[in-house]
Amino acid sequence: MRQIRFRLVRKYWTILWVGAAVFWIRTALRFQTLPRVLEQFGTLSADAKQNDAEMKILTCYVDRWLRLFPYNKRGNCFPRSLALYRFARQLGYPVVFHCGVRKEAAGLDGHAWLTLNGQAFQEPGTHWQGFTITYSYPPDLIQTVSQGSEIRSQCLRTMQS
Repeated sequence: MRQIRFRLVRKYWTILWVGAAVFWIRTALRFQTLPRVLEQFGTLSADAKQNDAEMKILTCYVDRWLRLFPYNKRGNCFPRSLALYRFARQLGYPVVFHCGVRKEAAGLDGHAWLTLNGQAFQEPGTHWQGFTITYSYPPDLIQTVSQGSEIRSQCLRTMQS
């Protein structure tokens, strides 16, 4: 009986914690830039062990909160991805947050999603594949380093000429 009570308390505590995180994200985005919000909870937890079952539960609760209190009429992908980014990083998953756009008949459409090792992370379906990435966090360090190397090489060639 005691164990059942403990599990119920833990479950409802987690539900409230997820709801508070979703609320905090919405509030923070009104007063801060996206990179600043991502910096605040983007630190990868070094001592946390990746737990797929826990991540699945958190994803379910985030989705439930956003169904009860939708972000906007067009979708919940943006706050969903931010909340899942926060929880995934806390659980030790080195996920990357992405925003992208694609052209549709009515204009541009946007989407936000997470990837882990180049694959969609906690993303339902393949909807994300049709979007061109316009922003990623943390930035792709390999691409940044290689671009920096190319720039340095060009500068050296120019200086030697």
